[in-house]
Amino acid sequence: MQRRRFRKFLYALAAVLFMAGCAAACTYLFLAAYDLGVRSAGAARNAQAAPSPASSARSSSAPAASSKVQKTAAASAQNRELVLVNPYNRLPVWYRPNLVTELGFQMDSSVVKPFESMKAAARKDGVSLWISSAYRSTERQGELFQEEIENYSKTCPTYAEALASAEKSVAKPGYSEHATGLALDLNGVKDGFDQTDAFRWLTRNAQDYGFILRYPKDKQSITKIKYEPWHYRYVGAENAKAMKQSGLCLEEYLSRPQKTGD
Repeated sequence: MQRRRFRKFLYALAAVLFMAGCAAACTYLFLAAYDLGVRSAGAARNAQAAPSPASSARSSSAPAASSKVQKTAAASAQNRELVLVNPYNRLPVWYRPNLVTELGFQMDSSVVKPFESMKAAARKDGVSLWISSAYRSTERQGELFQEEIENYSKTCPTYAEALASAEKSVAKPGYSEHATGLALDLNGVKDGFDQTDAFRWLTRNAQDYGFILRYPKDKQSITKIKYEPWHYRYVGAENAKAMKQSGLCLEEYLSRPQKTGD
């Protein structure tokens, strides 16, 4: 009887030990699986957070690209008298005219003294020069452009043709030199101005005061603006003399090969 009870005790003990061993094994497997999951999730987060070589390259190049843009803008700002505004080049975001009001018009401050000197010199030669138009805001330019479209619409069969014709005579808003404050329309804005003594005097002398005829008759294919004998642009005396001597318009002058050190 005692042996039988002892065997039952051993069986029960073995069963308990077996169940405890199973529980321990299950616990170990669970903890191992949990630890593996935590490590995998951490690796995934690290992989997402770590920049790829391409993104690292982009990040490192971004400051360089920004710096290049800033240097370009700074270089242009240093030579603001040559800012190019035409049907294909909008007024640059970096450009701000230093507006003053003189002779009844707003214009860039750099234009005032050169024009007054030119006007006084012309007067000594018996020639009268006066300003008809100078700085124009983008809003005012928009009004003039729309008026020009409406005028051409009276004779052009389609709106597209009226628009194309208007673009040759009046710049689109944002694409007008008048927004720079460096452009002046002289003596009444008349097509026959090139037949006057004033125009002939300007042809001989304007460059000495830093002014150029901005839209010459023989450069219309380049400027994309019709011949305007009354429209003069201040570029500084050195540039104006070089352009006069070379016969280049502003677009050609800016695209010419540069000498080392220029």
